[in-house]
Amino acid sequence: MNDAEAEDTPEGAAEGGPRGPAPLFYSRPEVIEAARHGSVRLAPHDGYGFAAEATAIPLNVAEFAKAAVTYPIVFAGREALSPVVVTGLRRGQNLFVGPDGAWEPLAYVPAYARRHPFILTRPDPKREQVMLCLDMASPRVTEAKEGRALFDQAGAPSEFARNALDFCLTFQRQAMATEAVTGALREAGVLQAQRGEIALEGGESLRLTDFHVIDEAALTALSDEAWLTLRRTGAAAAAYCQLVSMNNWQALSRRVEARGPAGADDAGPRRSAAEG
Repeated sequence: MNDAEAEDTPEGAAEGGPRGPAPLFYSRPEVIEAARHGSVRLAPHDGYGFAAEATAIPLNVAEFAKAAVTYPIVFAGREALSPVVVTGLRRGQNLFVGPDGAWEPLAYVPAYARRHPFILTRPDPKREQVMLCLDMASPRVTEAKEGRALFDQAGAPSEFARNALDFCLTFQRQAMATEAVTGALREAGVLQAQRGEIALEGGESLRLTDFHVIDEAALTALSDEAWLTLRRTGAAAAAYCQLVSMNNWQALSRRVEARGPAGADDAGPRRSAAEG
């Protein structure tokens, strides 16, 4: 079986199909096979250093309530929109990952980051079958005995690998639901494009571009029928979580100020930011 590059779909829905740029955090994903990866193991989790430069990370709707406590949630992109948490305002600076790679305690870690270095691929876009991949560029990939094996001595997937597959499948299902919710919000006309600028102490200004948020006035003005449609799809709850999350911009700017001045002249939840 050939090496698989996951399609660049931040929503996470069945990555694979047509070859293209690898998604955020992944450099060399390969379909896991006993014949080729029988000796491959995965070292213990060593933090989130791979996400240290990500200013926006894909988020599924199922995570909105937890994420809204800490991060602003926006819909990134210009045409194809997908929700992300904003983790930084200066380019290349994730405000929640420390120098040691540890994610800030008590801050929710998006499932997109937690599933790394595993990911799914769909080798044949015409079929529903998906396969588990491992990013072979991850520093956790090893053949040391201390690592977790992907296959047992008989060549069957280990419990560790099966658990990784289950996690990725759950992520995929939630990503598909997220796509449906985003579509419902857009169809209802309650997503509005927005640009912003945050002024920091010392005169530094950070521009925010290429993102959408919930238009609260448009949401309130919906007809009863349109509102019920959003409620049935789960989009109404997602909309209110997004609105609540907007209260986190000020806390995020204070985090930037605590890091001190930087030479970056622009940042924000652009589509490119969500991709690293």
